[in-house]
Amino acid sequence: MKRIVLLTVAERFQLSGIGLTLAPDFPVQDGWKNLSEKVLVVAPGGSEFKAQAQLNMAHFNFGNTPTSAQRERTWRVVVLLVDVEKANVPIGSQILVSPETHRAVLGGGALDSDAV
Repeated sequence: MKRIVLLTVAERFQLSGIGLTLAPDFPVQDGWKNLSEKVLVVAPGGSEFKAQAQLNMAHFNFGNTPTSAQRERTWRVVVLLVDVEKANVPIGSQILVSPETHRAVLGGGALDSDAV
């Protein structure tokens, strides 16, 4: 199956009972539905492994008086890796997904040059 780079990990947070949450996150596309998929994780050194990912809409609370930029970021799509340890996904790792998931998250078509 062709896979396309969805994101390059800029940061990651191990959340107990939830999984490894990856950044960056994404704006919510119209008609978004949470989904689950086996993704390919490729570390900067070239090692790779498959992991179960959940792509979920999440609410970020910025307090009582959020700025307009914060209001735009209130609902976001986040990528969580299930049963994966933070040490196994170094900063700079790439997360590759199916073309369908890529379109669902980012909208539009995928570039052939991004496919593996």
